[in-house]
Amino acid sequence: MNNKPQKFVSSDPKYAAIIAALRLPSDEQEAAINKALQEADVNHNIEQKGFSVNTATKEVSYYGELLPAPLAQKVFSLIQQNVPVTLLEKFWENLKQNPSYNSVRELYDFLSYKELPITEDGCFLAYRGLHDNFYSVSGNLETKVLQGAVNSKGQIYNGVGEHIEVQRNCVDDDRNNHCSFGIHAGSWDYARGWSRGKMVVVKINPKDVVSVPSDCNCQKLRCCAYTVVSEVQGEILAPATDNDGEALEDQSFKEEVGNRNKVIDRVEKYLNRKLDDGVEDVAFRAIQSCFSPDCPSMAEIADAVNALGFTWYSQEGKKFVDLR
Repeated sequence: MNNKPQKFVSSDPKYAAIIAALRLPSDEQEAAINKALQEADVNHNIEQKGFSVNTATKEVSYYGELLPAPLAQKVFSLIQQNVPVTLLEKFWENLKQNPSYNSVRELYDFLSYKELPITEDGCFLAYRGLHDNFYSVSGNLETKVLQGAVNSKGQIYNGVGEHIEVQRNCVDDDRNNHCSFGIHAGSWDYARGWSRGKMVVVKINPKDVVSVPSDCNCQKLRCCAYTVVSEVQGEILAPATDNDGEALEDQSFKEEVGNRNKVIDRVEKYLNRKLDDGVEDVAFRAIQSCFSPDCPSMAEIADAVNALGFTWYSQEGKKFVDLR
């Protein structure tokens, strides 16, 4: 607008009004878009399945309960990537199952560092530095391992796909004990410092977090269980991933591609019928009318015609497809 590009994703409260404005005649579009932007700015709230997001105050509540700042920031990151904020619902439900008040509060400190990604099943991802053989760098023979292979030194095997679980009371819950017993995970920066040849991505359920030591800028945590997702290919920067650690796509991009394909398919069928009828010229406006009441813009029609390989021309301010 005003000769400057602006991007709006489908989760933006202005999005629907802008799309509607783009379906108007070209000489009416800019005024309609400006009006939509002005009206949308009055309302700063986004509502999605129990989540209430105030973009003005940066506050987020879930069914009336105000979320702590790190989780609110996660919601805004999801909105920016056009990933549904309801993805946080499962995470919140899992977090509520953690039996320790302190563990929950300390986890917020950990998640604040570089905003570690959450997963579709309500967990979050972190990293572990390991030996070349995938065994942990240190071990503790007194730790009761409920699931996972342990060697004679108490080191645990962390191969891809392994689920590791230890007895919760074998994990130190005092954050002031910086180096202590329990299984560990950390941020990308922290885990790299512990790597002795291998690094892996681990998925942790927030209910299994026990403590976040106060040293190292809260970049590490102790937990009682995790699953090894993959070897590290690089730091995961997406705010959310699927259950295998793959970044979730921008939903607006998927929607745009799907809508474009629908327009192209329908224009092709319409033009093929006109070819069969022996028609030589078809007005863009006629093509638009076959979509009524949800007509695509002239720009979308032109894009579809170009994609199909037809030629078109303008005459007296009107556009036509040449079917000769």
